Amino acid sequence: MRHLFCRWYRQAPHRSARCPEPLAAWVVRTGSLTTALRRRYGAGFGVRLIDEGWRIPYLDEARRLELRPGRKAWVREVALYGGERPVIRARSVIPMRSLRGGNRGLTRLGTRPLGELLFAGAGTLREPLEIARLRDEDWLTRRLAADAVSFGRSLWARRTVHRLNGRPLLVAEVFLPDLLEDWDG
Repeated sequence: MRHLFCRWYRQAPHRSARCPEPLAAWVVRTGSLTTALRRRYGAGFGVRLIDEGWRIPYLDEARRLELRPGRKAWVREVALYGGERPVIRARSVIPMRSLRGGNRGLTRLGTRPLGELLFAGAGTLREPLEIARLRDEDWLTRRLAADAVSFGRSLWARRTVHRLNGRPLLVAEVFLPDLLEDWDG
């Protein structure tokens, strides 16, 4: 059975869902994942656009953003690469009301990391992280990490609402097994 809702926890993963180290350090990181991945992979870091456009968010996304079910939002899905391998898959959901003023450019990011904008200045507030241990049947697993499920490993994700120029957008990130394959601490 396909689950329309993931089980999100608003606590540190090592307390609520037993996220293993060293993955927990990535999941609860408060700074920019883009910056951390660039530091780790250098010139090997990259962003590949998977999909973007006006879409109907999943129910748990709509609820988190206080959108009416069925209302479209700008949805962008990307893979963040470390070398030749995807290490994180991300999905951002931006309500139409959030694409006004200085946020209009969010629909034209292409392969530019969203994190560059979210962590660039004082115009962004970040709500507390929510953490999930994904089940194979969760919609987020099926949507962003179906190929990783075949390896039989537990997948972890986080999401948070950012307020860019006072307007909400939801960012979810799924941590893929290759992120830790060459872990050196």
